[in-house]
Amino acid sequence: MMELKEYNHIYFLGIGGIGMSALARWCLLNDISVSGYDRQSSSVTDALINEGAEIQFEDDPELISGHPDLVIYTPAIPSESRIRGHFVRFNVPMVKRSEALEWTTKGVDTIGVAGTHGKTTTSSMISYLLDSTGIKHTALLGGIAVNYDSNFISKSLDLMVVEADEYDRSFHRLHPKWVVLTAMDPDHLDIYGTYEEMLKGYRQFLKQIENNGKLIYRYDLNELIGKEVMDELHTKGVSMISFGLEKGDYHAADMKVEKGIWHWTLVTPEKELKDMALLMPGRHNVLNATAACAMALEIGADGNKLRDALPGFKGVSRRFEIRYQDEESVLIDDYAHHPEELIAAITAAKETYGKKVMGVFQPHLYSRTRDLAEGFAAALDLLDVPVIIDIYPAREKPIPGVSSQTIFDLMKNPNKKWCRGDTWIDWIVEKKPKVLITLGAGDLDKHIPELIRRLYKND
Repeated sequence: MMELKEYNHIYFLGIGGIGMSALARWCLLNDISVSGYDRQSSSVTDALINEGAEIQFEDDPELISGHPDLVIYTPAIPSESRIRGHFVRFNVPMVKRSEALEWTTKGVDTIGVAGTHGKTTTSSMISYLLDSTGIKHTALLGGIAVNYDSNFISKSLDLMVVEADEYDRSFHRLHPKWVVLTAMDPDHLDIYGTYEEMLKGYRQFLKQIENNGKLIYRYDLNELIGKEVMDELHTKGVSMISFGLEKGDYHAADMKVEKGIWHWTLVTPEKELKDMALLMPGRHNVLNATAACAMALEIGADGNKLRDALPGFKGVSRRFEIRYQDEESVLIDDYAHHPEELIAAITAAKETYGKKVMGVFQPHLYSRTRDLAEGFAAALDLLDVPVIIDIYPAREKPIPGVSSQTIFDLMKNPNKKWCRGDTWIDWIVEKKPKVLITLGAGDLDKHIPELIRRLYKND
């Protein structure tokens, strides 16, 4: 197996992606020349340029600087890309991001955070708690951790925190020492075909945990993991540790909300840590925090330091991120793109603010809309006023008969509204909601500055 450090100049096709940019930062840290292409500039590409990367925004091979000796690409870049074709023509070695991540983590004690949702928040919490309790490490995150304004933290290359992503079976490239498993709900059926195939993918990944490692899993996932996998891990000396709310080896007890802040007691196998507090709203984030605390404690974090640090965790960009708030109104932005994530975000908004909640949802991918339409409809019905807008296609081409109306027609909420194009912005401004949450993994967040200006600034 190769190592990235063996290369002098690495080109990233899709360098602005959140996972790709973290890997690019790792390369820059290791004095590897970095260049790349993305379709449009962003705060992520701006930061990379400031850190020394050369980035182009036109799909033109003539703009490539220097002579890269390796290309790392993301499946989001289509095969007809001119730059991709150029590297193929000249036989430049090309690997997917997942393979490059495998090279990066090989021989390093690695914490892999897996699950159909909760990965980014939980891995960011783990990294923050390790940092706050003096355990040096490197983290490649799937979102911008607000505490660091980055998706990359590096103080030691001897311990790594990464997201083990099931998309494209990427996590089959990883062999972590420790794993946190947050959820196994149906997703990415465009890749796996069926839910059972997705579960098989997860089971294969879990079998790759190193001998004498640890699996920290949500307590009610036993049956989905399966006895065969549990027995195999036990034979390998892997410790299996559960977490949850009220149940599990590590669990949150005596939960209560005061002024939007969650408080609870963390029950561990050895003791109780009272007066835990988290500023991120929602039971799902208490669950994420419980998993993160369990992992940090299992690899040696001090419990008192951990308890003192947790209230300082500021969250992750686009994960229940409060973009505007005054005495009357609040605008929250959330990356939720799965029915379970929608339920968690909407419930958190209702619990925290206790007012009528209007939500705007942009479905992500035609295939996910088709496969999970009923779940999306039921989740959106929880809103007081649900607004659904056009699908964000990302890497996909349209599927006949699949549109936002697929979800809209299944919804039962009498206040539901479907807006095409950008007409939803004018409609929202006219309604002047007190609590507004924007939902989805697409690009609707780019309209938030305009919403803030028109809704709250009165100009």
